[in-house]
Amino acid sequence: MNNITLISTTHSESGKCTSDELYKIIESINPKVIFEELTIDLFDKIYNKHFPHNILEVKCIQNYINNHNIIHIPVDIDASPNLSNNEIHYMYDSFKKYHVYKSLEQEQNSLIELCGHAFLNSKKCSDLFDKKMQTEKYLLGFGTDKNNLIRIHNLFHEEQDKRESAILRNIYDYAIENPFSTAVFLIGAAHRTSLIQKINGLETTEELKLNWKLYNNNSKY
Repeated sequence: MNNITLISTTHSESGKCTSDELYKIIESINPKVIFEELTIDLFDKIYNKHFPHNILEVKCIQNYINNHNIIHIPVDIDASPNLSNNEIHYMYDSFKKYHVYKSLEQEQNSLIELCGHAFLNSKKCSDLFDKKMQTEKYLLGFGTDKNNLIRIHNLFHEEQDKRESAILRNIYDYAIENPFSTAVFLIGAAHRTSLIQKINGLETTEELKLNWKLYNNNSKY
């Protein structure tokens, strides 16, 4: 009982990384429950009010629920009001001015396009995200606006940490009330390393044990 597979994905289609590819992956696992990286409000807008979108995972699930009898649950929380999207875009645009950061991002994007979800669920992908994080911290020491960028960077990652903890809490709370045989949890690949660390911690403290699996854990990439 309570078997759950973490599948790292991305929110937009590129090359081999498509909603159809994700559909085949989910179908191979045959889950009874899908946990989505959506807030309750956005979930309602998309699935009940037909809010227009181009989200890879949602496109996949909308197709999947037409052909399979499954439950899908939103588990994300609303973003903190302390940080605006404009500030986040400004921070990343600042990083992309540097060749060292752009080259890491280009390598990552090329592998996503070439290898799809096999890459997104690989150690190679996690290592590239780690390298990008270390590069970000290094680049924060440069420029005339570094104090503001440091503030934005700290707030952004504090928010990601809170989101991840809340998402996992929502999954565990659901499982306590609604035991399942097989589930999948779809989450952006940038969260993979941090989530694995949090899951390992929860498995030592939570009374309810979930049987976590990582999709494509033996990837060659």
